[in-house]
Amino acid sequence: MNKFLSLSMFALLFLSFTTAFAQQRMDEEDSSMYLSNKPITIVAAEQNYAGSAYENEEFVNGYVFKDGKILASNVALRYNAKRDEVEVKPTISSPDANARVMVKNSDIYIKILNKAFVYSPKQEGIEKAGYFIVLHEGDHYALYKKISKKFYEGKESVNSITRDTPPSYRNVETYFLVDKENGNFTLFPKS
Repeated sequence: MNKFLSLSMFALLFLSFTTAFAQQRMDEEDSSMYLSNKPITIVAAEQNYAGSAYENEEFVNGYVFKDGKILASNVALRYNAKRDEVEVKPTISSPDANARVMVKNSDIYIKILNKAFVYSPKQEGIEKAGYFIVLHEGDHYALYKKISKKFYEGKESVNSITRDTPPSYRNVETYFLVDKENGNFTLFPKS
């Protein structure tokens, strides 16, 4: 009876270990569909500048989709508008050093809060490939917004009347009408 009990315990431990290993392996395979091996660029916190290179400074739980199917849910995501990259880490509490850059693929898109980010390769009407926020999706047309960040160097005051200008990141937003039939982008004028 004692041998049977110890053999049962061994079998139970073995099964739980192999199930946990298989689940971990499955999660790794799923994440390889949307994660690259490229680590994120971590900016030193002591730099003194206004604004941020990110659309949202903090990681936020979101979803990763491929062809309309969920690949990952409740993963920590944030959009680096300066580098035009989506950064991903397993959980919000994971260290930023564990974060990786998402693969740039037009079949893969993400949802952060109430915003859907899609990747578009170079098309007619846009200068380069990148991520866009979907503002409205219609039957024939969609409205996309492109957020990018421009870095301005700081300037020292030349006299006592003016002030120093700190270095800063500023938003640059452009809007596009996307023809869903042929994929062409039409830039909206700024006014």
